[in-house]
Amino acid sequence: MRDPDCLANGDNFMPERSIQEIREELERLMLKQIDMLKKQAFVGLTQQELREQYKLLKQIRETSADYVAALKRSTD
Repeated sequence: MRDPDCLANGDNFMPERSIQEIREELERLMLKQIDMLKKQAFVGLTQQELREQYKLLKQIRETSADYVAALKRSTD
């Protein structure tokens, strides 16, 4: 039986992150996104940087979903 305190990660299971850990990760990602947006507005981004920005946005969406799920679990 699956440990309820773990999340599936491919074939591996990893412990769930705390709400605080997820919040800190989300903050770090958002600050990085702000820096990229400033650079895009004032200097411009290379194609590689645009690809990195796309990956960053995907990470932000995934981390946001993790955060909402963790909040929901904490109220259940």
